[in-house]
Amino acid sequence: MKMKKYLVENLQKGWIQIREELGENAIILSIKEIDGRFEILAATPEKKQENRENRLFEQFKAKFSKKEDINSLEKIVNLIIKIKDSKLSERLLSEIQDEIHKIYLPVIEKVNSIDVLTKIETDPLKKRFINILGNISSGKSTTIAKLAAILKFNRDKKIAVASFDFYKVGGSESLKTFAEIMQIPFFMIKDEKDLIMYKDSFDEFEHILFDTPGNIKDLSDVEKILTFITASPDAENILTIPLTKKESLIDRDISYFSKFRIHHLILTKIDEIDSKIPLYFILSNYDYKISYITNGLNVPKDIVESYQILNGIFEVKSR
Repeated sequence: MKMKKYLVENLQKGWIQIREELGENAIILSIKEIDGRFEILAATPEKKQENRENRLFEQFKAKFSKKEDINSLEKIVNLIIKIKDSKLSERLLSEIQDEIHKIYLPVIEKVNSIDVLTKIETDPLKKRFINILGNISSGKSTTIAKLAAILKFNRDKKIAVASFDFYKVGGSESLKTFAEIMQIPFFMIKDEKDLIMYKDSFDEFEHILFDTPGNIKDLSDVEKILTFITASPDAENILTIPLTKKESLIDRDISYFSKFRIHHLILTKIDEIDSKIPLYFILSNYDYKISYITNGLNVPKDIVESYQILNGIFEVKSR
């Protein structure tokens, strides 16, 4: 470590002089005020530290040299979070920032090139059987209650709610409570026999909203039933995606549920995120349209047509 003492009139000029002579990685060891002037003891970091930073930077560039890494927005975001409070030098952080900008720019251009109007489902909730799918903690039950309110109170439809979600303790209780409050008939379906038994009862309604369990992949019997009902020409299959999930988990859910002939998406929990990155990820990576976006837990409120939010983000002209 090389040390040097400076006697300057003010700290700002002293810091400029130190950086010019010792470099941007210089550190201040002590500052004393003597007769109206400042004595600053500064030092350069060890050469070993500089070598370590060079190695880190080379490792960083290597990790993002592959196309799949360059296209991975999640990895870039995670990296930003990791280095945010790091003790790396300003020089290295500046170089990393430049490198991130080069990688992130194509993603920004891709988002800006999206024709958002092609991503908006303009005519949702038209089919007789409306199947709501989604993984655990996707906001599925609350979303179904909001959709039920839209159909009954806004569109004056005669509807019922049916739930397969009896596997989880309390899985359907909240939805059943919502249905009772709104005076909507509620059916619990435990197997294929129940589905057949309720067939005549279902004929009385214009729409049936089906609630499904989140862990379908672990329930082969339920998966079989859902494969059957989602294949019906009278079915409208909607996948709920919480924007609080990481991009890799969103991709996993969409990949799995796509076999149920998903017609459009409902994005949930937009009020719980600090950035719109998950929204950009969905818009730029999947062909599914978005019908609604939920922004809270208040039933029957806190759900809006997708264009109302996308309009504000992308300055799209509303219909």
